[in-house]
Amino acid sequence: MLYVEVTQQDLQREFHQARQNAGHSHRLPALAFPKDIPGAGLPAICQALESTRHLLEMYRRQLRDENGRRTLRRLDKRLHAVASQLQRIHTEEERRKNGDGLAS
Repeated sequence: MLYVEVTQQDLQREFHQARQNAGHSHRLPALAFPKDIPGAGLPAICQALESTRHLLEMYRRQLRDENGRRTLRRLDKRLHAVASQLQRIHTEEERRKNGDGLAS
């Protein structure tokens, strides 16, 4: 039979090493823009807003400060409203291009 001796120092060392490594797994990803969407059009802006909202939500979930979380929730609602308005504009433009709607 083979016996392994584990000391308190071994356990503490492994515990502290695991805690140090765990902190690196929650980094925020870089904001990515798709290559196939033109940079100046409404679809690109909508995609950027959606990516920003996603990153904002990931960051908000990491905050411990409830006031900060509440502020970020309000900012997310504002960004959602902006994205919704831009989507409506884009839909109207598409309808006009296709001849499906009348210009307002």
